[in-house]
Amino acid sequence: MTHRILPLIACLLLLAQWSHADDSSLTIKDVIDTGEKAEAVIADSLQDDSIRPGDTPLSTMLAIMNAAQDGNWDAAEAYLDMRYLPADMADKDAATLMEQLNIVWGQQRILDLTRLSTHPEGHRDDGLPSYRDKIATLTLPDDTLTLYLQRVPGDDDRRIWKISNATVQQIPHLWELFGYNPTITRLADYLPDFTVLYMQNWQVAGLILIIIGAWLASSLLRRLTLRLLEFSDRYRNTLHQFFSMPFRWYLFFKMMQLGVAELGLSIRAQVYLNQSALGYLATLFLALGVIELLSALFLSSALNQKYWSGIIRPVRTILKMIAAVVIFLLWLSDSGYDITTVLAGLGIGSIAVALAAQKTLENVIGAFTLYIAKPVQPGDFCRVGATAGVIEEIGLRSTRIRQTDRTVVYVPNAVLASASIENISESDFRRYHRDLHIRLGASTDQLRQLLVDLRRLIYSHPRLTERAARVRFEEILRDGYRISLNCYVDSSAYGEFLAVAEDLNLRILRILEDNGVHLAVPVQQWVNNTEGSTPTVQRSQDEALPFPDFSDDDKAAMKGSLDYPYKG
Repeated sequence: MTHRILPLIACLLLLAQWSHADDSSLTIKDVIDTGEKAEAVIADSLQDDSIRPGDTPLSTMLAIMNAAQDGNWDAAEAYLDMRYLPADMADKDAATLMEQLNIVWGQQRILDLTRLSTHPEGHRDDGLPSYRDKIATLTLPDDTLTLYLQRVPGDDDRRIWKISNATVQQIPHLWELFGYNPTITRLADYLPDFTVLYMQNWQVAGLILIIIGAWLASSLLRRLTLRLLEFSDRYRNTLHQFFSMPFRWYLFFKMMQLGVAELGLSIRAQVYLNQSALGYLATLFLALGVIELLSALFLSSALNQKYWSGIIRPVRTILKMIAAVVIFLLWLSDSGYDITTVLAGLGIGSIAVALAAQKTLENVIGAFTLYIAKPVQPGDFCRVGATAGVIEEIGLRSTRIRQTDRTVVYVPNAVLASASIENISESDFRRYHRDLHIRLGASTDQLRQLLVDLRRLIYSHPRLTERAARVRFEEILRDGYRISLNCYVDSSAYGEFLAVAEDLNLRILRILEDNGVHLAVPVQQWVNNTEGSTPTVQRSQDEALPFPDFSDDDKAAMKGSLDYPYKG
């Protein structure tokens, strides 16, 4: 099975890598930090009443930003330098050009207001002419484009900072590369004017359609995959859970990620939707599904299901928690946050948890000890101290034992791993041992014949082994004679042992009756030999009893000569 599982895992890992292949380099922390810096810069600029819009590079960009937020592109166009443009741009509307530049800019960059000069002369040490300042650089498919501000003559002999005419000339080309489809932009005219998470009205509508389409498409693929699995008897059950839930959610979020990338979102919306939420949600569901899949494949074997199911379930849960934490930390790291402090906190916290959970860790270690050493397995009948029963499950903390009265006992794994365990299920044979107390008064001939008949019984019974098979007259007691009988039944199954033991008990009672002897009872008795003589066993003088035991040839000849089960 390994050669089939490894390619599947490799494929799933490639899918996880694919989930983040198109992520932007800009992070959530960059967006938040830039926003906080912008608020501070705007607050400082409002305190200086002497600076009018256009006097400095910063005031020009703030004026454009305010006009863009209000959708007042007629006001924003005043800060475009429309002089000396090519003839083919003579009929271009300045307001439309400003709106297009704002959209393209928002798709690639976030304006860092702290880098803009607050002086009317602009930056003097940037290596540019005194009338020109750099705004930022845009990345094109095959090149880069630098955007400039330019200080030009304005009204009332006042010089104003505007977006340079060289930059204005590039707006139509930028719109061809990054602009919206005209049909889509016309759709926005029929929708209410609103924005959500830096998305325009038609982008919100498109996102809703993408969600619906991704859900329907993932549902269809799920149906097709489950239908194909019906043809596989081997992997139908193990892969059903994976493709019905985790993989479906992975496809759903991945399709959403691909669809959102086609909406032409601003860089802020891309960070909040595409990079952060969708990519990592898809990876999370894929990771959880892979863990579920591997555990199902491992437990698909009947032997593994019997022995490992008790520990795989909690281990699977722990792995899922670890996967969720790791993906969350990766999200924090890719979002621009330093996770060193978080990892240090986790290290200190893990030490504290380890100290507080010593007993729990002992049980966990005990569980792994039981699984590696395997002194007992689920289904074994064992005795641990005063507890005897069937092992039902070896969990991560305790082992569940079902006693013979059907009550359940949970024994901590740390106790079970260090205790003396009697595993009765591992015995190859079951011992049959009886002490027969014969009533006083039996003659020596009766006792000899009784011993011979009992030995003949255990040597000739087909379900008894030759191992330690013996019958001996061991003691003369105050109230009787003790004869010890020992043998082993050729089965470890308790039910079969009881059946053979029952047959032996009945045959022993029959032998006692035939020899005229009785079992002693724990009562006080008076023996008077004058009242009658003890019955004796009639035996020819030439008949010799096999003492002290039968020969090996006799034993071999008697082996299996009795009918079992008894036919009476």
